[in-house]
Amino acid sequence: MSSEAHILIVEDEFAVAMELEDHLTALGYTVADHVMTGEEAVDVAARSDLDLILMDVRLDGPMDGIEAAQQIREAHSVPVVFVTAYSDDETLQRATETTPFGYVVKPFEEREVYAAVEVALRTHALQQRVQRANEDLRQLLNGLRQGTALTDADGRLTFLSDPAARLLDTTPDDATDSSWTAVLPVSNDIIETIKNRMDAPGADDDPVPATLDHDDGTSYQVEIEVRADPRDDDRHILVFYDVTEVHELRRLLDDQDRFHDLVGTSAPMKDAFEQIRSVADVKTTVLIQGETGTGKELAARAIHEESPRSDGPFVAVNCAALNPDLAGSQLFGHRKGAFTGATEDQAGYFEAADGGTLFLDEIGDVPLDVQRQLLRVLEEEAITRLGETESRPVDVRIVAATHRNLDEEVVTDRFRQDLLYRIRIARVTLPPLRERRSDLPLLVRTFLREIRARTGAEVDQVSDDALRHLLDYDWPGNVRELRNALEAALIRTSGEVLRVTDLPPEIREASPTETEASAEEAERIRAALEQTNGNRTEAAELLGISRATLYRRLDEYDIG
Repeated sequence: MSSEAHILIVEDEFAVAMELEDHLTALGYTVADHVMTGEEAVDVAARSDLDLILMDVRLDGPMDGIEAAQQIREAHSVPVVFVTAYSDDETLQRATETTPFGYVVKPFEEREVYAAVEVALRTHALQQRVQRANEDLRQLLNGLRQGTALTDADGRLTFLSDPAARLLDTTPDDATDSSWTAVLPVSNDIIETIKNRMDAPGADDDPVPATLDHDDGTSYQVEIEVRADPRDDDRHILVFYDVTEVHELRRLLDDQDRFHDLVGTSAPMKDAFEQIRSVADVKTTVLIQGETGTGKELAARAIHEESPRSDGPFVAVNCAALNPDLAGSQLFGHRKGAFTGATEDQAGYFEAADGGTLFLDEIGDVPLDVQRQLLRVLEEEAITRLGETESRPVDVRIVAATHRNLDEEVVTDRFRQDLLYRIRIARVTLPPLRERRSDLPLLVRTFLREIRARTGAEVDQVSDDALRHLLDYDWPGNVRELRNALEAALIRTSGEVLRVTDLPPEIREASPTETEASAEEAERIRAALEQTNGNRTEAAELLGISRATLYRRLDEYDIG
């Protein structure tokens, strides 16, 4: 018996109230007060520490017992037991809506009062314990870094922790009772993936990666774990791991491997970066040499951005695409009427680049007569538009590029020797991809991230077998070919891992020669070590060789 319980009696019949008080006192309870109206009951409940209220259903005055109980229960956690002589359906329905802890029907006996009071007090105590446990659990979940959400069998949220609400850009109150699919700000593909995990628990335990984009422009990188509720297989638990910092750290680490838009950590690329830095601060002309697809325009932009002219324009001209008959006009401009079709005065690329950098890509394709004019412009720092006689001064830094051997072009009279001497005062040489294979895993990660951001593709990993094929391929088109090959592969890929079968046929079907050049083999080994973060066992597996063979190669090529 809860002998310490303090009980309020709300009864407008004095004799019934006295009878109740006698019973309660005899049973060892303490009667805190006796009031006769609903308004008084609300007032006493607000200022007293009560353990239970015995409330008559029908009371004199504007507020009956049911209304009084409703107000008290909304403001205080105190159990109410109704005392009534009326058991009609309408009264019972109204009383039930207040979530009562029991009924005592008049006329009553002492044992009925005792049973009703004890059941109410113990039920309330159990509810309080459960509520405290739930609150402790909520505080525990809210204190964790990961977010947690619970769904019922119909897919509606029954609980959302504060960290989960922050990640989903909502509040626990707004999200509760909503469908989880309506609360998650993710793509339909992610929704379908989570649904499949719910329908087949245990089939795939890997977290689902997703980006949560908010209306204010912020976003979070998360991994969503789907678990079945151990109490009911139709209910589910979603755990949200915030991995935004990890993604940002990866991006920063990758940025350390960048020089402007050029990517690489190999010795040849570090040497190219140093060459770019050394020529950037001076105004002299620069010739960038390298095979097609090695990134010559990116190198030219890096020179511009590193130079004092970085605030000026950067104008890129593909000389191979110039009209041979109009190349001079396009470069230097023309006067209205200078030739058929010249309907107005027109500035050329040199004037457009005034104060900045003019990048002449594939300069070896410039016609010979235009090469003569170009040499004059470089020497005089002034241009003369076609059809004019007066020159115009221009302040332009020239960066040229070619995949041709210009010395051979000079020998065959396709390029002026004096112009060659003038444009290659400073040089930058970009290595082909086959000579810097150790950069390939980094390039693959970089391109996959860029392609995912642009296309929404889910692929973020490359299988070891696919990477082995990428390492063995000769890459005649260099970095440009690699980017295009990955984009083509992602079109074929289903899932999150790019596999050999997704690669273009020329890469998939290529096989390395029996006697690979030692330099290329050394580069493949460096690339494998890069991919495996220096783990030699995993690098040997990736290369398809034994650990003993790998160790011999490391010694042979002096790879530390």
